[in-house]
Amino acid sequence: MTKKDMIIGVTASIAAYKACELVRILMKKGFNVRCVMTEGAKKFVTTLTFEALSGNKVASEMFPHERATSAEHVSLADSAEIMLVAPATADFIAKAAAGISDDILLCTLVAFRKPVVIAPAMNDGMFMNPIIREKIDYLRKKGYHFVDPVAGELVCGREGMGHLAPVDKIVEKVLEVSG
Repeated sequence: MTKKDMIIGVTASIAAYKACELVRILMKKGFNVRCVMTEGAKKFVTTLTFEALSGNKVASEMFPHERATSAEHVSLADSAEIMLVAPATADFIAKAAAGISDDILLCTLVAFRKPVVIAPAMNDGMFMNPIIREKIDYLRKKGYHFVDPVAGELVCGREGMGHLAPVDKIVEKVLEVSG
């Protein structure tokens, strides 16, 4: 069986550790996973963790020290069949809706022309903010697929809507969208 190439984007959320489980499960489901991390995501989980789990180099810098220029975001976008961003922060969602591409993950997203699944995770006040709701609706209208967060314990200590959806639901959506 030929493995499907996919990208898992990881943003700066306390839920970033759950992306490790997503990598493991999606690899078992037949995907060759390449991880792309924001600088903030590296504060929660290391690139080494994702490299060990996926067996692939992690993209986390626009201009790595090994070369003066980079088009890694374009080659990543061209080579993958599906992209998952989990967890996706409010910052990532707002920038994605505006077409802002100021890091390796957003540049890869802007260059990507195939199905994208986004699994938000954030504080309930952020998730329910009308601006973020508008940005999510906008991205949905543009063809992006979402796995909405669920009610659960948030890092601030209260219960609310914004907890990353269960990993099995995210995997289910990826499999559905990837055909």
